[in-house]
Amino acid sequence: METSHRTDDPLSRTLREHVLEPLSTAEELVGAERAEVEAERQAYVRFADRVGGIDTVSRQPAGVNRTRQLTDSPPRRVERLRSAFRETVMSVDHYDEVYGESLVEHAAAELSADVATGFRREGGTQFTEFYRSTLVSAVEEAVGWRERLVDQLDEELASLDRSRDAVEDLLDRWEGPGPAEGVESDLDDLAERRQNLVQRRDPLSGTDGHELCQYVYADAEWTYPVLTAVARVRTAAL
Repeated sequence: METSHRTDDPLSRTLREHVLEPLSTAEELVGAERAEVEAERQAYVRFADRVGGIDTVSRQPAGVNRTRQLTDSPPRRVERLRSAFRETVMSVDHYDEVYGESLVEHAAAELSADVATGFRREGGTQFTEFYRSTLVSAVEEAVGWRERLVDQLDEELASLDRSRDAVEDLLDRWEGPGPAEGVESDLDDLAERRQNLVQRRDPLSGTDGHELCQYVYADAEWTYPVLTAVARVRTAAL
């Protein structure tokens, strides 16, 4: 008499948990990362609005002493800029845990070293119209990068959900001690679909389509959760 691999059997539950663990962990990691990236995107949008409300200073005529030029620039502009950055970009809940940088350091890392000079209280770039335009462009780039990343994280979550459904279906068809007929080919198909998705993914910063997995799953013991789940099914079938 043919018997099925019952899901209420302790061994079955242990096997399922072992196989599905990479997918469950991946969903948690991607969900958490998406929340952080979206919070940052919104923060930069708010920062851009604040920047638009800061009046600019006119450039001094050629030949004016640089020291005098900086002295003549009202310090309130710098303070307004710093306050805007601190109260938006640096106010996200995960800032201290993920970044923990000083204001100028973070501006340099996220926007550029040149743009960050405008955040310095002393010896920095004047808040001219040109500087504000350069700053806004850098902020728009930061927003755009996060928008693209959120899209990829959404795609990753959808892929993980589809993969979980596929793996659970394979486990439901398990007959033990080996897998049911057709499971092996279905595992191959699942692995191939996943690899195709990863390989055709647009790179985030000019590297390759594997970058997202390396970025999001850096703290996990694996880089490819779906392929890890597939490998665990194969190992259990041996």
